[in-house]
Amino acid sequence: MHTMNPSHIAAMIAELAEPQAYPYPVEHIDVVQTHISVVFLAGQFVYKIKKPVKLPFLDFSTLEQRRFFCDEEVRINRRLAPDVYLGVVPICQHGQGLCFERSGLVHDWAVKMMRLPDEVTFDARLERDTLTQTDVLRLAERIARFHDDAPRDESMLKFGRFESITRDIRDNLAVAEQQVGHTLTRAVYSRLCRVTDDALEVLRETIERRAASGFIRELHGDLHLDHVYLFPNQPPPGDFVIVDGIEFNEAFRWIDVVADMAFCVMDFLFHGRRDLARQFAADYFTWTRDEEGRRLLPLYTSYRAAVRAKVDGITACEPEVTLEQQTAAARQARAHWLIALGELESPSQRPALLLVSGLPGTGKSTVARGLSEAANFQVIRTDVVRKELASASADVAQASATSGIQDGLYAPEWIERTYAECLRRAEDELREGGRVIIDATFLQESYRKPFADLTKSLGVPIVWLVCEVPADVAQQRLESRQGDASDADWTVYQHAATCWEPPSDSSHRMLRCFDATGLPEEVTARAITILRSEELA
Repeated sequence: MHTMNPSHIAAMIAELAEPQAYPYPVEHIDVVQTHISVVFLAGQFVYKIKKPVKLPFLDFSTLEQRRFFCDEEVRINRRLAPDVYLGVVPICQHGQGLCFERSGLVHDWAVKMMRLPDEVTFDARLERDTLTQTDVLRLAERIARFHDDAPRDESMLKFGRFESITRDIRDNLAVAEQQVGHTLTRAVYSRLCRVTDDALEVLRETIERRAASGFIRELHGDLHLDHVYLFPNQPPPGDFVIVDGIEFNEAFRWIDVVADMAFCVMDFLFHGRRDLARQFAADYFTWTRDEEGRRLLPLYTSYRAAVRAKVDGITACEPEVTLEQQTAAARQARAHWLIALGELESPSQRPALLLVSGLPGTGKSTVARGLSEAANFQVIRTDVVRKELASASADVAQASATSGIQDGLYAPEWIERTYAECLRRAEDELREGGRVIIDATFLQESYRKPFADLTKSLGVPIVWLVCEVPADVAQQRLESRQGDASDADWTVYQHAATCWEPPSDSSHRMLRCFDATGLPEEVTARAITILRSEELA
């Protein structure tokens, strides 16, 4: 790896961060750096320069190379953002310092762009939970049309051949092994390597056939959702602006169309929106009629997640990054690793969290046991955890299970402590790539939300099963119950029924109510049907 003098780069950045470096009045300049570029956010415009570096995957080491790749960046990105990429402008020595777009000796080159509002990206809209299914449908169609019109070149097919794809995927995993014990566990890493090799072997002929059939095209190469800007009030094509296509390495953009759209699928998963990931993929393939491409999506989504995980993991270890940034990067890496594993694991092995709830006597513990055996889940039951905590507590009197409905073990502080311990145990299992059931009533949203937040932070799916039976059936079950860890009776049922909080909009997305009457095997079968629809059994 070759780089120019860091002090030279720092001095140039410092000069260009001053208001006098701009050909128009500007009071404040924000500077954003990556390891290969510097972006200057100055009023209504953005200037992007390329650092004079030479890395294994790019070469910006000479002025001529930087000018060439600035031109390439504009050419490539005007396809999806024609009004944003204004052109390539010089950085000249003007007077006592460097200036953009002035006459004088050319010191370097920059890409000039219109500045876009961050709050309208798909990424930001997902964070605010304002993205609609219609928005996703429109994005799928826009990308499908872009892929259909993208250039084809037989000399570039080499980048989509099986040998090339396999080398890239395995090299990424090999480099990432040094992150074991930090951002992923040995168990997750080993499983990911195994399922990746299995998937590559199964898809060998498909990958080769598509490379020879015109599916390798000059695409975007970095279709993350923070690069997608939505202006819903603008008529097409102005409603979407998509920026930051890869210019610096043709191998990164001459790829299979499915490898390109997989970025979006992966980001939807990372945001905890598996519903939108499925919808986006379904809409895309419906538009393209690329049925063969559907088979490749798990592999490419997993690969995209693994690359992002590796990069996040590297960031988490960089000494110049703040502790807050390191922590966030490590958290993101863990989530991306579990997404990568989950995409290639079989449904019955996929890391997942299942909340099995319902009022007392509705059969939630029976369902949890049945799913544990039939669908490979580990059960964490609040009734058991509560008493384990009580047995370890010195304050036995307070922990007495013979007190009133909201006293002793069922006092609010004990309920919160029990759910917190269940959450901790669930996180430990999920980080290892496990499958966990939480068997609890989940009467209130404050008990549900931490588990939903956990799965989002870890990149694993969550389903909330609510067992429902008529009140008389629940009463009969409670009256005939013997030798159970639960202390609930009909009085507790009636109290719990009055405490049930309706789900929030976000909780409603994971909610699946089902009939829990009948024999245990019948109820388990109904629950399994739901899990199959979620690709978790």
